[in-house]
Amino acid sequence: MATFPEVADALRYLLDEQGTPKNVRERVNRMLAIIKEEGEARMKADKLLMELDDLQSDINIPTYVRTQIWGIAGMLERIEE
Repeated sequence: MATFPEVADALRYLLDEQGTPKNVRERVNRMLAIIKEEGEARMKADKLLMELDDLQSDINIPTYVRTQIWGIAGMLERIEE
């Protein structure tokens, strides 16, 4: 079971990584805004999963960032809040 604060921490870690591309940083900031929105947990998790899915399709993302994205996606699939 994961929580949105844990997901937010993982996303902030991506922001702090020196090699994270600018387009990923922009998406991460958008995802952090989604987490702060009011609404049903499952709906927010689904929005975040769609954003992550779009990111994963980018071939220019470094491997270690892609691995972190997969981990965050796994956390979102276990959200229960």
